[in-house]
Amino acid sequence: MVISEDIERRPGGVQPAPVDDSPDRDEPTPSRARVMTLPAEGYRDVLANRRFRRLWLVQLVAGLGEALASVAMPLLAYKITGSEALVGLIFVVQLVPRVLLAPVAGVLADRLDRRRVMLGADLSRAFLVMLLLFATSAWQIGVVAGLVAAAGALARPAEMAAVPMVVSRTDLVRALAIFQVSGSVVRVAGPAIGAGLVGVAGPAPAFGIQAVCFFCSSALLWRFTLPVVERVTAPGGFFITARREAWEGIRVVWTNRIVRGIAAVEALWQVTVAAMFVTSVVFLEQTMRLGDRGDSVYALLTATFSGGAALGAVAAGRLERRIGRARLMAVGYLAPLMLAPLALTPPLPVVFACFFILGLADAWAVIGMQAYLAEAVPDALRGRVYAGWSAAVYLGGAIAFGAVGWTTHRLGPPATMAIAGLLVGCGGPLLLLLTGALAAIRRGGQEPRAVAAEAV
Repeated sequence: MVISEDIERRPGGVQPAPVDDSPDRDEPTPSRARVMTLPAEGYRDVLANRRFRRLWLVQLVAGLGEALASVAMPLLAYKITGSEALVGLIFVVQLVPRVLLAPVAGVLADRLDRRRVMLGADLSRAFLVMLLLFATSAWQIGVVAGLVAAAGALARPAEMAAVPMVVSRTDLVRALAIFQVSGSVVRVAGPAIGAGLVGVAGPAPAFGIQAVCFFCSSALLWRFTLPVVERVTAPGGFFITARREAWEGIRVVWTNRIVRGIAAVEALWQVTVAAMFVTSVVFLEQTMRLGDRGDSVYALLTATFSGGAALGAVAAGRLERRIGRARLMAVGYLAPLMLAPLALTPPLPVVFACFFILGLADAWAVIGMQAYLAEAVPDALRGRVYAGWSAAVYLGGAIAFGAVGWTTHRLGPPATMAIAGLLVGCGGPLLLLLTGALAAIRRGGQEPRAVAAEAV
């Protein structure tokens, strides 16, 4: 799902490594009862955690740069190539390094200081993105995009594993909601700013600002610290133990039914992402016949989706307490059905409404999915499990972007949108059922606990 980048009320899966319930705060921590009954106080309490606040700012600033690029990249690629298939191919190029590097990234996240991994990745991406200012051909965009994706692939498991390290278990859902809200707001502002920049001066300034954002996130990480976690390294050479440890993460992804189910659904969800980033560009410019106005409308459509996600994240905490995290996630995974009406080429306001509702429900799926992943895996394995999970999702994305680009060219944007929506909206819940994830959640996740504990 769009960056960055969420499931049931209280899964009984493997519990995370013990986390200090009293992290550094600027004010006293309210009682648990107060947190549960006064959501606003709970959110303020999470933001009073200095470590969480710094990590949140790091991802907020980097996310702004990525939001700008999310508009500039497909528009730049489409303007240079004029081919929706090549636009899809460039996205595939970005996903392949994430699939190939995921096992290594997971081992690094569990072996090294996660702060240093994130810092190195952000600095690398800052310098690489600057090269896009001089790109004039599709192969140049593809090479730089692939290298930026490789750096992001190395950082992603460390970023995901860092969040449960800095907040208590009772604050985890609220912390994830804060990330989702701020990320959604950034994805509203980013495309709007990107659209203005592209309209006035082309895509290049957006990449320049993205580089500045990565430099700023690196500066924030420079003095950032994470709690010390004892690392247990198996005997043997680096490559032998790295291969063994990477396999442990993949094994947990396959054997833990909750993680397996979420990985399968998120991999399928990439069909929706591909339709949003590839097909919607062509849908607006050709099917809706907006021509040159298609660039700005595409940016506004992306911002509308993010606005819905921001509202959904704000409501997620209260909705979770009412219906449970499992139902919250289930509703979220039905969201792609909102793409099906686009088969009829409805008026533009209806298209915007569909994307808003899609973003609204998507936030519930994301928050539930991330909470389940964090609670189902102990800290000693989080980096490797997140990496294995990410590899499965990115592999699905690589296949999805190639397939959606081809389908858009062959069947046209309206049919592709409808197929993507129906496939993911119906297939997602079915995958949760077939993988045993729903059964594990209902039973409190006792089997996943045993599996993960055994892997440690």
